[in-house]
Amino acid sequence: MNQKILWKIEELWKKHYQASSQGASVDISSYAINAVSNYYPKFHLVDTFSFKSSEKTVFRDAYGDYKGLEKQQLCLVDEKPIYLFDNHNEILFPLVEMSTINNQKYEIVHIDAHPDDAIFPEKKPTLLNIDTVKDFIPQTLISDFFDAVSETNILGKVHRITHSDSFEFFVVPEEPYLLSLDIDIFGPEGDFAEREDKIRAIAKAWSGAAAVCIATSPGFIDQEFARGIIEVFMGNR
Repeated sequence: MNQKILWKIEELWKKHYQASSQGASVDISSYAINAVSNYYPKFHLVDTFSFKSSEKTVFRDAYGDYKGLEKQQLCLVDEKPIYLFDNHNEILFPLVEMSTINNQKYEIVHIDAHPDDAIFPEKKPTLLNIDTVKDFIPQTLISDFFDAVSETNILGKVHRITHSDSFEFFVVPEEPYLLSLDIDIFGPEGDFAEREDKIRAIAKAWSGAAAVCIATSPGFIDQEFARGIIEVFMGNR
């Protein structure tokens, strides 16, 4: 892990991020009672994120097998729900949960080293709820999950911030949205964008989002480095 890079990321985050509960329309007291852990044991409501690794392989490629988080988590910061998970298709649960709690469709600001725009090869559902999404997520891949739910009433427009110009000229959507943040944007495949452009866009999107959904993406970025970045964004919580 390059500590100098983390220091620079922290410096830029402090420069560009303004803490705000803007976009967060969740009643904190009821949310804590009805948190995802009550519906979906894979998520846990926590005060501070744990990055302890599980023994389970969550991703593999030609270079090896990669372990995920011991538990997927939810933390409330500045009255905003922050979800933490490993593979990016796990975002479907927060999307369903937020849509269920607030009874509305959400757009997505997708900040990632990859567009995740592959076509889902199976029949797409027209309805997903808290109960059915648990079994549906394993049918998706880390590249086709947005298309997989494109015919439901929970997903609006996906704004992909995945190339250099989109970072430089990012504008916050007018409609309610979730921030879909893949930390691999700071990995080797995310070098196409300037670091400050990345931080500026993430800070703007984070501040206005109804919820922030963070993927650690094992296999695409060193996980200790990913942890350091996330802790900077969380205020070292």
